[in-house]
Amino acid sequence: MGLRHHDPAVCRKMVSPMSLSLTPFLLAVEFGFLFLIAGRCSRRGTFPAGSFPIYAYLLGLTAYGVASSVAGAYGLYVRDDLLPWLPGLWLQLITVAVFVVPILWSTAIRNGLRHIVDMTPLHWFAYFHGMRIAALGTAAKTASGEFPVYFELFVGIPDLIFGFSALWVGSRLRRGKFSDRNFMLWNLIGALIVVPSAPILLQLGLPGPMYVFDSVPDARAVFTYPMSIAPMIGVPMFVLMNLLLAWRLWERRTKPDMFAAP
Repeated sequence: MGLRHHDPAVCRKMVSPMSLSLTPFLLAVEFGFLFLIAGRCSRRGTFPAGSFPIYAYLLGLTAYGVASSVAGAYGLYVRDDLLPWLPGLWLQLITVAVFVVPILWSTAIRNGLRHIVDMTPLHWFAYFHGMRIAALGTAAKTASGEFPVYFELFVGIPDLIFGFSALWVGSRLRRGKFSDRNFMLWNLIGALIVVPSAPILLQLGLPGPMYVFDSVPDARAVFTYPMSIAPMIGVPMFVLMNLLLAWRLWERRTKPDMFAAP
């Protein structure tokens, strides 16, 4: 099926690059939370290898966040010459690599992240995922014809429900009525809401060999700035936080001697 990026009828239905969106502010709050919990540990002087590796890691992630946002503003993710290469399936893998490769490579970063999870009240992490209630914005855009209906039904609404559940889970954790095991499973659910369905569904809505959901607006609306911030870094950050917590909570169950009590 041919690419129709420059079809005027399609372009009129796409999200305007300058349309109002909370996505940049949400991303700023996400990064702010990461620096907040890292700074909390740093002020206590409790990082096993000092705070430099963690701050260097977070600053690198922030630089990538800015770069990926600028790329979206320039329309890189919806270029006609990129669409045939199935970008919906692999663009987010760049973000995953930026986040995960330093963790695998550096023991100091890995131990620093373990320490942050151990020293931060778990209900803080639950409330962090409460920001996924921002999916109400895509629901509103769907209702106004600016966002693909199929993607909202299969990904947006489940993610919104998970965001609301975060408020309940956070309150239960704060009162000590939600076990670490249940919190680990809840985090895995949070990741599975997005992976692997979201990349596949995105690709099915992009012009190219797998173009199935071709009603306007299609998945190009998701990759159009400022909405492009969500699939490229905002949502992956939520998912990777889910996986970080699940990983650390699993370690604490299987290797209790590695647990640094707050």
